[in-house]
Amino acid sequence: MSFTATLRALPLQRQLMLAFAVLGVALAMTFLVRGAIQQPMALLYSGLEPAHTGEIIEELEKRAAKYEIRGDAIFVAQNDRDAVRFSLAKAGLPQQSVQGYELLDEVNGFSVTSEMYNAAYWRAKEGELTRTILAIPGVQSVRVHIGASLRSGFARSEPKQTASVTLASTHDLSGSQAQAIQYLVALAVSGLNPDEVAVIDSQKGILAGPGIASANQPNAKAETQEALLEQKILRLLEARVGLNNARVSVSVDVSHERQTTSAVMFDPDSRVVRNRSSGDVSESSGGTAAGITAASNLPQANEEPGGASTSTARNSSENVTYEINETRTQTEKLPGAVERISIAVLLNDQVLGLDPAATDVAALTDQMVADFKQLIASAAGLDTSRGDDLTVEIMPFQAPVVTDMVAAPGLVQQLTERYLWSGIKILVMSLVVIVLAFGVIRPLLSQKSASQDGSATGDGIFAVEGGGSPDPFVSLKDYTIGRQDDAAAILQEWLNEDRKAAVNE
Repeated sequence: MSFTATLRALPLQRQLMLAFAVLGVALAMTFLVRGAIQQPMALLYSGLEPAHTGEIIEELEKRAAKYEIRGDAIFVAQNDRDAVRFSLAKAGLPQQSVQGYELLDEVNGFSVTSEMYNAAYWRAKEGELTRTILAIPGVQSVRVHIGASLRSGFARSEPKQTASVTLASTHDLSGSQAQAIQYLVALAVSGLNPDEVAVIDSQKGILAGPGIASANQPNAKAETQEALLEQKILRLLEARVGLNNARVSVSVDVSHERQTTSAVMFDPDSRVVRNRSSGDVSESSGGTAAGITAASNLPQANEEPGGASTSTARNSSENVTYEINETRTQTEKLPGAVERISIAVLLNDQVLGLDPAATDVAALTDQMVADFKQLIASAAGLDTSRGDDLTVEIMPFQAPVVTDMVAAPGLVQQLTERYLWSGIKILVMSLVVIVLAFGVIRPLLSQKSASQDGSATGDGIFAVEGGGSPDPFVSLKDYTIGRQDDAAAILQEWLNEDRKAAVNE
């Protein structure tokens, strides 16, 4: 019997069951083949403004490109993503949400006042600076605010210009990058000092700007010297351990006293004659040895010889003055002298490559700590005789290690990401097809074939596959339940035969 005849011979209920089973198998096979050959979807753009997203969707529909919208993200076929991006970029999409000097194109007409033009000009300046800063790797969003003070015609002094930059980044910006942003904004605004530009991170706070001393500031305070030492040591350590894997704390004890010391020193061995003077004195005196009488008062008495005496005295003197070398020293000690420096360094052992299971891990750790101490002491200029202290500890950090570069996935990971879900879908659909084919369709067809074979033989009602002699009442019952119409027809034929036999008798 042909397959069509077999289907027609089935009851209506079984025909419907067979039709649903065949339809399920067809749908499962279609879904299976579609899932196997369908390309995975890849992200095209996300986080765009609704107007720009609508422009991209309109362009994709013009190009008849298949896309999906998931929230604020647009997905396209992975193999076509790069080509779609280049084609959209050629068409100028997506347009930048930050407007620059194109704002000035809208400022025209005689109704525009000077205040309106100045406001549009500074808005355009801020937009151009925002575009430039967004080009820095790692910067996600930026807002630039320029505090432009308009100078009056009657003012004598130039108004002070200020600016601020608020940004959010994927990783911590370095001090040199923050300083570069300061100079970028300052050079774009006439009369703006780079030190008056504040660079603010939404998570870390102020990166650069007023209140943070620079390395070139001559009269730096103690806090500034501490910050400079921390930055110098941290920059040196991050070259070895990586970004955010080192913490440095510097404490500087500074003297606040002002002291003046004066000293005078004499050298007795350096005697030199400065002045020398000498003098001679001679004295002479004379008299008589006779006695004094009344005749001595007479003039003639003086002329008489006899008894006269004469004496002479001579005195010599010398005065010498010496000069001794004299040294005068005056020392003035001003406030701000460094008395003691204390440095504490904490390193993340997760990036140092130390194996905890190694037998000589303690010796390797001590050697590494000694090398770090020598390096830090040389960079900070520590003086052990002054009492400077340095502590280096290696401990695990609680925060996850942040790295700029992400390791490329391996072959197994790529195959898993690309084909794991597709393989699961294929397996599930294959099981569904097998169950429908061998659990529903085949039993239906086999039961009909068996019933037809039994009808062809006189005793086929009670025959079963594989031979044997089953219970005829059980076989009759099963056949009657499964073939109600056929059983009724057979009984009707039997009754007709009995009636014919009774009439003939």
